[in-house]
Amino acid sequence: MANDEAGKKYMSIVCPTNTAIDQLNKAVEAQPFNVKASTTAAAAARDSYRKQIEAFSDEKVLWPATVKADIAKMAEETYSDLTGAANLASQTTESNFNAAWNAWTSSTATVTAQKVRLKLGLSSDAMGSCKTK
Repeated sequence: MANDEAGKKYMSIVCPTNTAIDQLNKAVEAQPFNVKASTTAAAAARDSYRKQIEAFSDEKVLWPATVKADIAKMAEETYSDLTGAANLASQTTESNFNAAWNAWTSSTATVTAQKVRLKLGLSSDAMGSCKTK
């Protein structure tokens, strides 16, 4: 796979998750806090993380050698975020949601993502590069 094709494939995988995380952050920051809206957004993020892991783990996709190991590493690192989002999605009270939110330790996948973006010639602006024109 050529770098330009790999870049498009990469963006098609990560942008839905980036959007889901943006929606989760907005739900959590909304005033007044709404547990149902926040857990719904967390469930969407959880499902998106899972799809991202599955897509990055698809052995049929022949990533360029320059990013192949990084893509595999991102898939592994994203399990931590999948777990955090799943925990949030299962909460039923504001206090439990807040405790789960505060306990969520983000993965290092964002660091690896920046390596992939650099190697594929993509913007380092993870959110801005996913916005549709």
